Amino acid sequence: MGLFDNLFGSSSSEAAPKGSPFAFSYSFRPMRLTGRSNSSVDLLVDLRNASNSPQMCSLVVELPKALGFDGVGLHKTKELRLGTLEAGAQKSLPVSICGTSQTQPGVYRLKVTVYSHYRDYAHVLNSVSKIIELRVV
Repeated sequence: MGLFDNLFGSSSSEAAPKGSPFAFSYSFRPMRLTGRSNSSVDLLVDLRNASNSPQMCSLVVELPKALGFDGVGLHKTKELRLGTLEAGAQKSLPVSICGTSQTQPGVYRLKVTVYSHYRDYAHVLNSVSKIIELRVV
């Protein structure tokens, strides 16, 4: 946790795991969510195609019970279909995450999964998953 993380938000980045078609990093803006209030934070996902061929891809974000993608907190899973990502291309995606008046302070685990598809979105070729933590104060 550096000084600039406190000012501009936290971030994480990793290289693509061996044999994985994607490398992705994430950051939160602002860095943490305010508990017991109707506040939101943006999860910024930077996705890069690390393979040598174009990939049809989608991004799935799964939230715990206390968080949601809307102000009411009804939706817990969100899928973003990105279309075809050319070899070496990079795409940045914002995902809004909302807390409610029932969201308690603590650390919440989110699951972010990137899928590689063939033919259509019903056929999965490969996937990369990462568990990330969101701090609620």
